[in-house]
Amino acid sequence: MVEIISKTPEAGVMPAPRPLSILLVDDDAPNRLALSEILADCGAEIVCASSGREALKLILQRDFAVILLDVRMPDMDGYETATLIRQRKKSHRTPIIFLTAIHKDEAHVFRGYSTGAVDYVFKPMEPVVLRAKVAAFIELHKQAEEIRRQAEHERRLLEENLRIRTAKIEAEYQLRSSEARQAMIIRSLPIALYEAPIADQGAVRNFVHDNVVRLLGFEASAFRNDTTLWASRVHPEDWQVVVKVIESMPKLGDYTVQYRWKCANGSYRYFLDQGVVAGGTGNGSPKIFGTMLDVHDRRMLEQQLVHAQKMDAIGQLTGGIAHDFSNMLMVVIGNLDRLHRIGRLEKSTAALLDLALQGAMHCRDMTKRLVAFARQQALLPKPLDLNDLINDLADLLDRTLGERITIKKDLAKDLWPVFADPVQVEAAVVNLVMNARDAMPRGGSVTIKTTNVELAGGSRAGPNLPPGAYVLLEVTDTGVGMTPDVLARAAEPFFTTKEVGRGTGLGLSTTYGFVKQSGGDLIIESESNKGTTVRICLPRREASLGDVHKPRPRAHRAEVPRARNKETVLVVEDDANVRRTAAGMLRDLGYRVTEAEHAADALDILERMNDVALLFTDLVMPGQMNGYQLAKEALRRRSNLKVLYTSAHVGDRIREIAGSALQPLLRKPYRDHELARAVRDALR
Repeated sequence: MVEIISKTPEAGVMPAPRPLSILLVDDDAPNRLALSEILADCGAEIVCASSGREALKLILQRDFAVILLDVRMPDMDGYETATLIRQRKKSHRTPIIFLTAIHKDEAHVFRGYSTGAVDYVFKPMEPVVLRAKVAAFIELHKQAEEIRRQAEHERRLLEENLRIRTAKIEAEYQLRSSEARQAMIIRSLPIALYEAPIADQGAVRNFVHDNVVRLLGFEASAFRNDTTLWASRVHPEDWQVVVKVIESMPKLGDYTVQYRWKCANGSYRYFLDQGVVAGGTGNGSPKIFGTMLDVHDRRMLEQQLVHAQKMDAIGQLTGGIAHDFSNMLMVVIGNLDRLHRIGRLEKSTAALLDLALQGAMHCRDMTKRLVAFARQQALLPKPLDLNDLINDLADLLDRTLGERITIKKDLAKDLWPVFADPVQVEAAVVNLVMNARDAMPRGGSVTIKTTNVELAGGSRAGPNLPPGAYVLLEVTDTGVGMTPDVLARAAEPFFTTKEVGRGTGLGLSTTYGFVKQSGGDLIIESESNKGTTVRICLPRREASLGDVHKPRPRAHRAEVPRARNKETVLVVEDDANVRRTAAGMLRDLGYRVTEAEHAADALDILERMNDVALLFTDLVMPGQMNGYQLAKEALRRRSNLKVLYTSAHVGDRIREIAGSALQPLLRKPYRDHELARAVRDALR
């Protein structure tokens, strides 16, 4: 066995030139032999290939200075081979010389050059001419290879220079002649170099390069004139850590610490501070030589990544909890609805039942909103009347604001429709109102206003929008307002001024992203102690009155559709309590009901019963077949069967099962009248 050991050349040693090779492609063996003899003294290895495919394999394995390519070959001709060679990034500049004894007309010559050839030589050819042409390309390849070797040599020298940078800092007073080159390297890096007396433990710093101005905002002379400048601007929360690390320096001989430092513009940035103790020989006293590396951007990215991972984990957890909670709510709401329909209840019992149902419905609304905030969902835009949406949210907004805050509505008459996702608009309004509530701890007022506007380019109401017709939705509070620096970052992801545990900093950023995706803009105006106005600007949508999405009114109990002719419904649900609740609700509506726990039982029932009119199935079930697969198999067996899906899952989990094919779908938890309408619609 032969062992190959790769050894990296020393930085000062020029890499050895790579051997040169010529690729000769011809399907005729005598031709290959003759050409090999002609080119034998060109100073390069001759590599032969008998076909285009063989040539392509060789090109994948090694580089060639020049390729001699026969035009006429079986299976893959020279033109096709040259085209494929040119498509490969590493070989698209390799010179190709076409050789032919047949295709001598101008059309073939033009085709050869158009495929990337640098020459087109006719057989029989003059050996001297061919050798001269090949030699020229070999010489060009040698020159290119020499340039590459020099570049590689320079790269290694640069790596070596960087490796010994710390040693150069320590010996800087002895190497004044290298300051210019060192300054060029340092100027491109986010590093400030300093030296400090060891007696002051690094607190009195002398910055030795003008790079400090770009990083810290102060001239190097400012630190010499004010010996307390560096220490006074370390973040108070980080100072004790810095002191502890520096105090250990005389014993360890070096230190590394990360802290926040207040720059000249008043902003804190993260720096990685590293220093070593050097000197002390002869009459010189030891000194600290160190670097301050700006790691602020990296630190911010790390923090955002941690936030993103946390929110993703919360989203996954929320989805699972919401599913289980929705199933439990399904049992509660379904049975409360059934009790309502029993009738002959005492007044006090009916009142208690109403309170329980209101609480359960509030839990359902909160679950839906929790899922909407925790998961990224595809937008489902519709022509939408913002006034209707705001009026429909009135009760929820009143509960959100509490008794100490009054809500005012200033809604424009004849408001234009917009084209947006109603769920996302609703979430945006609720989020803005919650932010307004948090900005008024002692109470105040919130005004929700809608307006039709015609914007010109650069308008204050929508400076980033093209001219056109828009609808403005404004939420204004009388709260504490925002300082200019907070206002500048208000829509940044994960930025929040709320206490830990009271906000994620995602509300305004997600609202901003939704508004921009809908073709609009979000503008925030605020001033300390004078309140805040958040303006959502959405494009007008031309739509007829019938096209506009309106909140669906709650059905009256007298309008609940019932079974006709005792239709039979097959209920498939793995949760026994949910299954019994749904079956009971359907029986109350006059349907004949049969139940199945999983898909296999459902298919057995369909084989035995011919009168099943509707398959009402949960989507996510244990076993090898989910609800969608069950429906497909059932429809294959019974093409006239109607299907209604139900699920407590949302978003990605449903899309994983069947994409957008899940219609009709009744989301859990549902009311009895919602079930009645969905079943009736499915049977129609």
